[in-house]
Amino acid sequence: MRPGFAGISNMLLGMGGVKAVAPAATPAETVIDPVHSALAQLRLAETLAANLNRLQRALAAASASEFQLHQMARLQLRLDRRADALITYRRMLTLHPGHAEARHMVAVLAGEVPEKANEAYVAALFDAFADSFDEKLVDWLDYRAPQHVAAATRAALDKSPGVARGIDLGCGTGLLAPELRGLVKRLDGIDLSPKMVDKARARRLYDELTVGEIVSELQKRPHVYELVAAADVLSYFGDLRALFEAVRGSLPDGGLFVATVEKGSGARYQAGKTGRYQHGEAYLRKRAAEAGFVVLSFDEIELRKEENKPVLGYVFALRAQETPESQAAALSVMPLDDLLAGLDMPHAGVVVAAAQRMIGNGFAVGWAIDLGGCLARHAGDLRQLSQHLDMVAEDSARSRRAFETGLYDDCDSGAVIHFLEDRPDHYDLIMAADPAVTQADAAIFFSAVKIALAAAGVFVGVFNGDAGVLSETAKAEGLFVLAVEPLLDGSGFCLIAES
Repeated sequence: MRPGFAGISNMLLGMGGVKAVAPAATPAETVIDPVHSALAQLRLAETLAANLNRLQRALAAASASEFQLHQMARLQLRLDRRADALITYRRMLTLHPGHAEARHMVAVLAGEVPEKANEAYVAALFDAFADSFDEKLVDWLDYRAPQHVAAATRAALDKSPGVARGIDLGCGTGLLAPELRGLVKRLDGIDLSPKMVDKARARRLYDELTVGEIVSELQKRPHVYELVAAADVLSYFGDLRALFEAVRGSLPDGGLFVATVEKGSGARYQAGKTGRYQHGEAYLRKRAAEAGFVVLSFDEIELRKEENKPVLGYVFALRAQETPESQAAALSVMPLDDLLAGLDMPHAGVVVAAAQRMIGNGFAVGWAIDLGGCLARHAGDLRQLSQHLDMVAEDSARSRRAFETGLYDDCDSGAVIHFLEDRPDHYDLIMAADPAVTQADAAIFFSAVKIALAAAGVFVGVFNGDAGVLSETAKAEGLFVLAVEPLLDGSGFCLIAES
């Protein structure tokens, strides 16, 4: 009996060429022989290395074409030779400065981590992949994201018969449509790739299909859908803030958002060698709460295979519901100057100036945080130093005010020390302009700073008290004290240290 068909009648229909529109059954779990898997991985690496060597010899004998460089870069990535791939992609850009994939991969491999994948890159990638997409993804890579999304949707709907209208974000060739069709009366789809949309249209399972960018298209459709679904699409977005807000705007209160992501770590997102993004659970829950969602379910899953290895991810179901954070962001009409009042300290400028000296002109680190939320007036200068600027304060009202300014990427309230301890190796720059933030046990404070700082990360803070004692305490907790600078008004000092 063919997979997905139940009963003799469905089998006969399938033999006659009629495909049943029904959710695919979840296959039985496969037991993987670790020895066989290791040998297969070894053979694959040997084959890829041999192909790369042949290509490199060919390029040494003649000038390289864009096509050959593209082949070489992808082989280097599959072999995890990221530095070599970066050089090759840069060579591609000298031949074709507008090459979308090369521009995106140079940014990823150089550590810039763009907020999302280049739209032209994604469209070109999937246009080229359209004809073989279903075969390679389903038959070769055991792609299961549509089934996971459908299962999470059915669980979220509970005993409800379904919804009136839903949309499949990044619909591709339409693999999610058979899974959802029985749960929605009307199903729309949207994708950047025209060729993918043509394949989806051939399935005749969508009521409306659009070629376009997800966020901008959703913004045109306020409160239109009761279900927004996305299977293996969020991996082309790094920062999910705009996407989550657009999804929330397209849903009424009580609407559902169900999606998969590739598994990342912590309260941030990462870009892998594939050019796709991974998201940590803490990051996803934070973005969901900010946008006005409550989490109904959140589960770890296997999305597919890659290089004979499972690609782990999450599937989550969210319900649209207003939260204090989203209400404050939407309803606040207070002028910015009024919001900034109270988000400052006398020596905030000293901290920012020291950070600027340490980071240097023309260079930006990845992640910075303002302990206490005292640097909002200097957010523009700090944006020149870091790609992401967060804040945390024990005063929840202060965090709310900071959130409403829109100047920080993330605003948290809670104990600063516990916050830092929960984010090991997370921040490249930690700043504290309020001496009160550090009034707890100095050893515990500096220990938490050491935990949260990434390699070669910088800490700049203003302190009261004995400079010598605090400096020695910082050293004892593993920090390298670079400078202790007295404040001009004699009220304390600025300590600069490195992890």
